[in-house]
Amino acid sequence: MPNALRLLAPLALVFSVSAWADDGDRATRLLSHPAVSADHLAFVYAGDLWVSDRDGAEPRRLTSAAAEENNPYFSPDGRQIAFAAEYQGNTDVYVIDVAGGQAQRLTWHPGADTPVGWSADGESVAFMSRRETDHGRSGQLWHVPVDGGAPAKQMEARFFRGRWDREGERLAYIDHGPGYNGLYGGSAGWRGYRGGTTPSIRIIDPEADEFTAIPGERVNDIQPFWMGDKVVFISDRHDKRLNLHAFDTESGEIERLTDQADWDVHWADGFGDHIVFEAGGELHELNIASGERRTLEISLNPDLPQQRTEWQSVQGNIERVGISPNGKRVLVTARGEIFTVPVEHGSTRNLTVSDGQREYPALWSPEGSQVAWIVESLEGQELVIADQRGEVIERHELGPDFYALEAWDTAESRIAYSDNGVSLFVIDLEDGDRDEIARSARMGNYDVAFSPDGRWLAYTLNGDNYLSDLMVHDFSSGESTRVSDGMADVASPVFSRDGKYLYMAASTNAGPIQFGLDMSTQERPYRAGIYALVLAEGTESPLAPRTGDEEPDEDNGDENGEDNGKDKDKEDVEVRIDFDGLAERMVALPVAKGNYRGLQVAKDGSLFWMRYPQPGSTVEMPGENRIDENHLMRFDFEEREAATVYSGLNGFDISSAGSHLLISSNGSVQVAEAGEKIEPESVDLSGLRMQIDPEAEWAQIFNEGWRMQKEYFYADNLHGLDWDAVYEQYRPLVDHVGRREDLNALMIEMIAELQAGHNRVGGGDVHSESGPGAGLLGANFTIDNNRWRIERIYTGESWNAFLQGPLNQPGNEAREGEYILAVNGREITADDNLYEHLYNTVGEQVILTVGPNPDGEDSREIIVEPVDSEGELRLWAWVEANRMAVDEATDGRVGYVYLPNTAGAGYTFFNRMFFAQLDREAVIIDERSNGGGQAADYIVEVLSRPHLSNWVYRHGEFSRTPFGALHGPKLMMIDQDAGSGGDYLPYAFRELDIGPLLGTRTWGGLIGIFANPGFVDGGVMTVPHFRFADTDNQWTVENEGVAPDIEVKLDPVATNNGTDSQLQAAIEQIQSMLEDYADDIPDEAPPLPTQLGR
Repeated sequence: MPNALRLLAPLALVFSVSAWADDGDRATRLLSHPAVSADHLAFVYAGDLWVSDRDGAEPRRLTSAAAEENNPYFSPDGRQIAFAAEYQGNTDVYVIDVAGGQAQRLTWHPGADTPVGWSADGESVAFMSRRETDHGRSGQLWHVPVDGGAPAKQMEARFFRGRWDREGERLAYIDHGPGYNGLYGGSAGWRGYRGGTTPSIRIIDPEADEFTAIPGERVNDIQPFWMGDKVVFISDRHDKRLNLHAFDTESGEIERLTDQADWDVHWADGFGDHIVFEAGGELHELNIASGERRTLEISLNPDLPQQRTEWQSVQGNIERVGISPNGKRVLVTARGEIFTVPVEHGSTRNLTVSDGQREYPALWSPEGSQVAWIVESLEGQELVIADQRGEVIERHELGPDFYALEAWDTAESRIAYSDNGVSLFVIDLEDGDRDEIARSARMGNYDVAFSPDGRWLAYTLNGDNYLSDLMVHDFSSGESTRVSDGMADVASPVFSRDGKYLYMAASTNAGPIQFGLDMSTQERPYRAGIYALVLAEGTESPLAPRTGDEEPDEDNGDENGEDNGKDKDKEDVEVRIDFDGLAERMVALPVAKGNYRGLQVAKDGSLFWMRYPQPGSTVEMPGENRIDENHLMRFDFEEREAATVYSGLNGFDISSAGSHLLISSNGSVQVAEAGEKIEPESVDLSGLRMQIDPEAEWAQIFNEGWRMQKEYFYADNLHGLDWDAVYEQYRPLVDHVGRREDLNALMIEMIAELQAGHNRVGGGDVHSESGPGAGLLGANFTIDNNRWRIERIYTGESWNAFLQGPLNQPGNEAREGEYILAVNGREITADDNLYEHLYNTVGEQVILTVGPNPDGEDSREIIVEPVDSEGELRLWAWVEANRMAVDEATDGRVGYVYLPNTAGAGYTFFNRMFFAQLDREAVIIDERSNGGGQAADYIVEVLSRPHLSNWVYRHGEFSRTPFGALHGPKLMMIDQDAGSGGDYLPYAFRELDIGPLLGTRTWGGLIGIFANPGFVDGGVMTVPHFRFADTDNQWTVENEGVAPDIEVKLDPVATNNGTDSQLQAAIEQIQSMLEDYADDIPDEAPPLPTQLGR
């Protein structure tokens, strides 16, 4: 039979590919989530639930809401289907009759509740929920009655997906999802994944406290379901291709059922002897008794709202804004189109109107008559020059890369632009000649500025020392000159309008923050001064001493002494630069150093720039941002002082004439005259509308996404993959896309072929809904005496300024063991769903009737304000419980530090927990479920600090340098949910020989993360553009993870009994290490000297 399967799979593929090309009726592709019963087949297409006969005939749509509906499961009697739906913005469990009708909602919790099957008796729907999860990416298994009421947790152990056997005694399940999370609706495409997050299937008998595991090491075993005493599942254990397998629980043998070669099996379900599975967007049926297989030809012709061509506002898709030379219009690039919007008079114009084509952000020529933009295509990109009404004047092919326009000089008809690599170019618009001006040492942005006469281009160039130097290119000689000396980080060069000076920001403390991937850059200030270069020898400094002497009047008018209307700034300016001694002719403006960016010069010669707050200076309240701390600064050369002229903006631009400011603030655009006082007026963006043909746009997005992988992936050989062949395989399926979400799913599967981490697709113009949502009380509940009883209250623990449990307000609190008897006067019992009663209550006052007795005796009313999330409450409770468990088990000798990620939160947690426990002899670092972020060099540096000295005082204990060193044993806990920066941290911990690693292999994603642009509709594809290599210059960790020195898996039986088997093992190990530990670090002061001079 295996040979027959290998022959059948290619034949099915050939038939399917030929079928889609016919102009007539064709089988529909991109079908998913098949489920089968004795008489029916259910599946999902374009986010709707469909049902048909078992052979796919007579398909009919069961649901038609715009929201996502998926994960269908037939009830044991085949009369109902449980499914997940994202109505009102939340994923909940619903049931619907096979005959149709109104779906019934069963869950109301604001977290995602995803059905995974039914109870054996058909009275409850089984679902996965993270509602009581305190850490990690898994959930727990719950049941909710079909007739409604309180859900019941089935076990404490981690759970992701699984099914009960027909008796409801054994559960085949996986306790975490795969690294290729796109298989379950996530954003990551990662076929052939072999890191630590490869799920294995367990078969547990909760009543007997016993479990067995289906053999399989570092392979992805997913989607288990029962067929008699066999567990059928999907696995990539052969050739890294997902195929169907069956595990015989009696013999322990594993049988391979399919041999898909070109398409993965994504989903499957079975009934009797038949399995229906999805591969390549088609549904296939396999008879496991006979081995016969067929492709189900299902043709659908539904009305699909997302395919309609409609006029839409594109205000939410703005990529860049600019301002016309004299401030009369705003240039807007939005949704791949180029618009100009009037500031006062006129109408909004779409200059491009290019259906299914993308234009990249545009520039307005400084003299105002022309606009330039870049056009994207499957072959590459080209530069387009048009007049201000969109009439194309000329085109210039740029090449296969991705490019960005930097600056335009009309004096000499040149445009500076950069590519997606490290190069800066200038194109001569007269003859189309292009010159590479510079190549940076690293990928990054160029800051550029043309001189007023067009002869010179000032730009910043990143060097081998990571700092940016100031460079000046002379178009007359074709040579570039380095102006700065590499001892400062230069940014934002800009010429004065008279061409006498070149201004810039420069920082001498920027070194520690130059490589943002390192955690050691956290909360470090960036302090830059503002400088002016006097370009020509003999020119007076802009800050030269003023004597106060009388000077002769200058003739500012015509021969009659009248103003002739000429703009002196527009008269011919010849810029002379004398490079000899130029660095010595640098003067610092009298302004405090700060976090400065974006220098620009106004018509009156004043200098504007942005001042941003320093990182780490404050911690905002939840929901607040720091935009009010962003300030627009202006330096007045007459007054010789800087002043804040506007605050609360994201950024600004100055028109080429220097007369007007364009201010961006939280999505709004405003224009003001550039002067001492800024009085901005809002620009009406309501005219930013365009007709969108979704199918044409989807094709463009797919093509561009394919091209982004080709041009941005860190390895230009794409690991040897024939990327053109991948395009030929996947592009036909674009014609079957019914909605934007399906396009994301298709591209996720396409990029999965690269078999790399951090390669994701998400967002875009997908359907989204918002609803009131249920409030949460920060508690666990059980059903007791037909009432909702409070099992545990989460307080927020200590020292968390913005975290307070709703039921833990002093003087207005509930108590563990009490009952929730009523919500706002409405009685609640086990037949009710508490969260339904808490709908639309987040942040609102709710009156709860609580008491110690289920009959209401001795009850009282309390007023609470439910919250929208319990995540931090539960996490801190878990962390503190672990810390206290370690403290108690070791008699206070061992500290415990938890790291939720290696970004801001991880930095904060480490500083908070580690330094507070420096009085311990040893420490356990727990990075389980670490979400990553940065390379945690800071943490391992602190953990590996050597002892250098003691400092002895007359009174009190002595101190040590370096401070913050704990020299005793250290151990790090790891697991499969720790990844990215959570991979690097244990790698570095081991590399520096700090201590052993205990737990399970980490995720294995040290490739990152993206530099490519987003899609026209706001969607994102994260093409990995760099990769980790270890100290031996080997490609490791990526798609491997970091293996523990001491492997300890989380025991589900122990978890069900309230024990963290990994933490218990860590405590035992650190205690053993303490028994053998000794060091020669003095813990007492030396004898005091008895001789003078000693």
